[in-house]
Amino acid sequence: MKKYIILVLSAWMATSAQATQQCAIDGFLNSNMRLSSYRHSQAATSFNVRCDQGYSIVFNSENLTNASGTSYVSNGPYKLRTQLNLQGAGQNLWGVQLRQAPSERQKYVIAVQLQDNPYNGVPAGVYKDRVSVDIIF
Repeated sequence: MKKYIILVLSAWMATSAQATQQCAIDGFLNSNMRLSSYRHSQAATSFNVRCDQGYSIVFNSENLTNASGTSYVSNGPYKLRTQLNLQGAGQNLWGVQLRQAPSERQKYVIAVQLQDNPYNGVPAGVYKDRVSVDIIF
């Protein structure tokens, strides 16, 4: 039996601030999402943003192929397609700066689903993608 460990998300936050603005990020569920080794397996993570003024947020992926969240995990020469989805940003757009209103607590959820069948000629191994979240305020 083949076993696949698919590491999908290693998220990091990049922020910058002017002295008068107060923003905070908390409640980060986990920094690694692991998909199971079957088609349509899913994983998710979430975090909260509190900001007293408007801010912009950009969700991106190293292997992103379009703004709809189509991406892939890879071990180098082999790839498996994934679908990334957002909740909380108002739109499910990737690689696009999304303007957000001030918020006491805005929850964001990032989910991923494996689109390919990993048993169709793909060798066992660790397949990765890196998702980044940039918050500009």
